[in-house]
Amino acid sequence: MKQEVDKKTITRKQALGALFDSFQERIAEGSLHPHSHDYFLGCCDRWSLAIEELSRNPERGRVLDIGANDGLFCGALLKLGYSAAAIDLHPLADDSVWEKLGVEFHQCHVEADPLPFEDNYFMGVTMGQLLEHFTYSPLKPFAEIRRVLKPGGILVVDVPNVGELHNHYRLIRGKNILWDYKTHYIDDEPYYYKGRPYFNRHNREFTAGELRVLAESCGFEVVRVAYIRSRRLGKKGLRRMEIPFSALRDLVPVFRKTIMLTARKPE
Repeated sequence: MKQEVDKKTITRKQALGALFDSFQERIAEGSLHPHSHDYFLGCCDRWSLAIEELSRNPERGRVLDIGANDGLFCGALLKLGYSAAAIDLHPLADDSVWEKLGVEFHQCHVEADPLPFEDNYFMGVTMGQLLEHFTYSPLKPFAEIRRVLKPGGILVVDVPNVGELHNHYRLIRGKNILWDYKTHYIDDEPYYYKGRPYFNRHNREFTAGELRVLAESCGFEVVRVAYIRSRRLGKKGLRRMEIPFSALRDLVPVFRKTIMLTARKPE
């Protein structure tokens, strides 16, 4: 069921309501991938903020979700009055899910393929927790994103914060902030797509300044770059003991886990 939402703005509370409605409906119909429960709870904080950022553009038009996974974010967008399209190379949802949602889905590698949409097609584009996996330069993918966005359209990108508190703790202990070096950087074999090697790992994490530089280098106007406060949903058992430590960490914005960029394609 679509929510009645003010055309001027969508609050994080409204966004969370739509996200949980989408989640519960997928559970009830049995179309949710087994790995999606924990993933959803871990993503609600950034997804709700992404929806709020998209509503900076009052148009309730088409939104492209890059790296759409199981389609839960797209389902929430539909409830809030948007239409949605999605791309992913290895989605967790099958074709029947996208068809039932009414989401235009394309299997696509954002680093290698042109986006399968015409110019100036979307009022918004989102890409969450994907940029850190890029193997090559982001300039061509971001040029494609700019091409399919309408003038004035909103781009929302979130990435891991290289300066988060846990990363400082790892460095003090003599560990790297990225994935296990031997497993993912020495022993790991690339997968090949259109003749080029790619790796399924974090290739870098980001500072707020780097996101700003990327957006401006690709011809976007930066609206804001923000550190996201964790909502800490779904913690159970002993993991609930993490909640006060996460809350304490989040008092210092630069120590938070995630950075979100909101940018606009110039009119």
